[in-house]
Amino acid sequence: MDKFDRSHGVIFILVLTIPFSFTHPHEVNVSAESAVLKQSSQGAIVESIELIQRLKRTELINGDLTHERLNLVAAQKPRRRTKEFVTLDPFNPPHTQSFENLIELKYPIPPTEELYELNEKSGTFLFRGQESVARWFSTAESNADVCALRFEDDSEIEYQLRTFVSRNDAHSAGYVVTHSSHCGTCSSLKNLASYLENRDLTSAARSCGRKRNAKKIKTCLMNEVGFDEPCAETWTYNILHTTDHCKSICIKYYGFWNVLRGNMDKPHTDEQGKLNPCLQCDENTSGPGFQYVAGRTRRNSGVISAIHRHPEEIYSLDHTVYFDNE
Repeated sequence: MDKFDRSHGVIFILVLTIPFSFTHPHEVNVSAESAVLKQSSQGAIVESIELIQRLKRTELINGDLTHERLNLVAAQKPRRRTKEFVTLDPFNPPHTQSFENLIELKYPIPPTEELYELNEKSGTFLFRGQESVARWFSTAESNADVCALRFEDDSEIEYQLRTFVSRNDAHSAGYVVTHSSHCGTCSSLKNLASYLENRDLTSAARSCGRKRNAKKIKTCLMNEVGFDEPCAETWTYNILHTTDHCKSICIKYYGFWNVLRGNMDKPHTDEQGKLNPCLQCDENTSGPGFQYVAGRTRRNSGVISAIHRHPEEIYSLDHTVYFDNE
């Protein structure tokens, strides 16, 4: 606050009550033109309008089970703004542990400081996410899980999602892989259609994120972006959590008045490809919780990201193989 004139105090407080809408590094988007130019180097597939329409017509019939298997628990003090949400907050309650020696910690200390609080003097550790998120994050790099689908009949409308420990196991069971990692709230084919159709989600997501309450953010993400309710809630939880923990960093990077006016158009990365401080804070603070609950991200679905990635970082998939009855 010492950087700002007292006459700006009321406006400053107002800014801090407005959720930022971040273009998640785990979900950064690009324009259709840029996406096409990057297809050959990144190995992703240009999806047709026809495919997107077919994806939109599908119906997931076991979505509730998918969320239940994430093993999230209800917070004793849930956010008042999200108390009517149908899904649980991956960040609340955060995983905490008391210890006398660091070797007693149940999970490894995360590599980024924004993801935890550690006080060796008092012997307390806090992870910015539920314990299920901390458990998954501690083994995520070696995890080979995939989310796969199987249609109920030849109409190729109703389908089920199921998590398998490997791509081969999914194929052996007669399922088709739709993304790497386990199934989550954004794993449905309708959400995939939204990712593919909205090559540039930045403007729409930022506009939604500036709504004054969680319900309006969620509704905007459903109406303007096309996410289904569980996926829209996951994005909303992410926006709220990042606002709580990254607002000062983002204001410092973009500038107070720019944030107030919604003018956050600085580059996502520098010349070396390093994320700007605001997006890096979002990635470090909220990335694990978002990825764990959402399940589907652009990279693990073989969809182009605005940030240049090595080909091996983009999971190889052909989404046209879902429909093979013609």
